[in-house]
Amino acid sequence: MEKRPTQVLSFVVGAIASGEYGVGDRLPTERELAELCGVSRSSVREALSILSALNIVDRRVGNGTYVRTSDETILTLALELAQSEGTLKETFELQRILEVGVVELAARKMAPGKLVPIEQAFEEMERACVESDIEAYFAGDRKFHLAVARATGNALLEQNVLGLLQRMDQPLWRSVKRYFINRSSEYLKRSLLDHQRLLQALRVRDTALARRVMEDHFERIEQEIFDAEE
Repeated sequence: MEKRPTQVLSFVVGAIASGEYGVGDRLPTERELAELCGVSRSSVREALSILSALNIVDRRVGNGTYVRTSDETILTLALELAQSEGTLKETFELQRILEVGVVELAARKMAPGKLVPIEQAFEEMERACVESDIEAYFAGDRKFHLAVARATGNALLEQNVLGLLQRMDQPLWRSVKRYFINRSSEYLKRSLLDHQRLLQALRVRDTALARRVMEDHFERIEQEIFDAEE
């Protein structure tokens, strides 16, 4: 069964490929796309986030969504990526459930030696943020979350976090993250601040604070990616 965001992707990509919408044309509104495809506006926003990340459309706050390219190769790639990697929402929900529990357990079991690789990864992220080096920031972020998972002392959790990080290192997720980083000069700074707060919670073994920081982090990401208005 085709996933709902993919239904919207198929509709928009098909309309662009057929010439119904050309470069520079404005697409139907979120509400209109939701009605045309028989899906929720949340599914429409997820699909538009993917298309924006791949530079197929340009979302202008308060002014709608416009076609940026009709290149057949890029349009085909968009469909292949979305269908092969599952929806962004599904991956996000999995990450949220897994990592909130991981940080809580890590805080409970934290020991001085386990903090060292987490702090080293955070320092890498700090340098990358100062230098606006997105790839280095991604690398530091992966090390940070894997080190937190290792701090739980639970090999199964560590394996699951590693698998999730590898999934999120695939082209679609990387494109989406780059899109939101490039759209806002404050994105990396907000992300770094979230990680700093989490590190502080881990240092004092505050399980409630660690959980709250991670929940706040995911709430912000959800609003930025899935609840963005036209």
